[in-house]
Amino acid sequence: MMNDISKLKLMLLGAGDIALMYVSLVAMLIIRYHGGFYYELIRYHLVPFSLLFCLWLILFYIGGFYDLKNLKNNLVFKRNFMIVMFIMFLAAILFFYLITAFGVSPKTNLFVFFLLFGVLEYAWRHIYNIVLITSMTPLNVTIIGSNQDEELLVNYIAGNPQIGYRIRHRIETIDNSFAEKLASTDLLIIPDYIKKDKLMVRHIYNTLFKGIGIKDVSTFYEEIFGKIPLSELEESWVIENLSAQHSLFDTAKRPVELGLAVILTLAALPVIAAIILVIKLTSSGSIIYKQRRVGKYEKLFTLYKFRTMVPDAESKGPQWAEEDDARITAVGGFLRRTHLDELPQLINVIRGDLSFVGPRPERPEFVERLKKKIPYYEIRHIVKPGITGWAQINYKYASSIDDTYEKLKFDIYYLKKRSLVFDMLILLKTIKTLFINP
Repeated sequence: MMNDISKLKLMLLGAGDIALMYVSLVAMLIIRYHGGFYYELIRYHLVPFSLLFCLWLILFYIGGFYDLKNLKNNLVFKRNFMIVMFIMFLAAILFFYLITAFGVSPKTNLFVFFLLFGVLEYAWRHIYNIVLITSMTPLNVTIIGSNQDEELLVNYIAGNPQIGYRIRHRIETIDNSFAEKLASTDLLIIPDYIKKDKLMVRHIYNTLFKGIGIKDVSTFYEEIFGKIPLSELEESWVIENLSAQHSLFDTAKRPVELGLAVILTLAALPVIAAIILVIKLTSSGSIIYKQRRVGKYEKLFTLYKFRTMVPDAESKGPQWAEEDDARITAVGGFLRRTHLDELPQLINVIRGDLSFVGPRPERPEFVERLKKKIPYYEIRHIVKPGITGWAQINYKYASSIDDTYEKLKFDIYYLKKRSLVFDMLILLKTIKTLFINP
């Protein structure tokens, strides 16, 4: 999803975060112990704080602080920074007071350290965000094409200079002015239909000898947004990119998920018991809501969730849930916001109906309708559906065909990129949705 320049920017950002953690630690020890800081560092603080720093880097990742699109000094950044720093402080307190093997329980030390690190880290992030926009020369991009995907790319790049691109030209086709426009171009973005025109291909071929990079729209769109543009999709693309077997991935994934689902189910039993009691006391009807869903290869299975709506919620037939849906109970609203209503789906994972990560399963009544309205919708059924997924952490709840169309772009991206590492990153990002709105 990222090019080499983007990776370098984020590596520099991460290196700065790590450096400031240790600088703050040493500064705190000098303030507290003066000449004895080195002994305190080596004897008591270096190992536990290093482990804590690893946890903090994970929290930064979960909070989206290593996503280029978020590296802007706006109110969202400031809000998220405060939230993540607060969570990091709580994590530090729990870390030291629950793990006593290190023989250190820093009270004043931790407060002084966090004060130093918070100030330095905010200043570093603020300055870095400015430098990222003003001091790094962006690549000049020329985009060929006039459809909605090209329009979306142009608008996004214009509003996010920190990602390292600048739209130099946007043209509908290659004409006599093409060579002149290439003189100020570093990267040329071409739609797939251009490749079928021999004359246009010849013009583009000649750009290779001018040091200009070339990418097709779908590849560039994928790198920028982390999703696949459906308008550029063809059956040949699906065969080339999604037909490859992931036998090692699929073989390793099942036992890992089975073990994790059993452990989580046992650990969540007190919470599950409390939810059952609250639902029973606050509304009539069943506690567990059962619903038929479409799984891998379009096989039907029964999905389990805690009931969050009134008992007769679908007396008029199946319908999408909406934001502020009047059918949702007060307790159900809380369960949905915290995603606790999905705890019974651990049973689906144990049974093999669901994975932890994959496209969300849809109801058969909706699937038949969506397959007629959205091209390539059936592709998402070549893998097992999931409790969470790439689409879930990148897009809002789908309550219409347009929403489902957008989420399918993310689902197909996941199908192309799926791996154990990618699944782990998605699970980490899912944690963010519990604390920070995506």
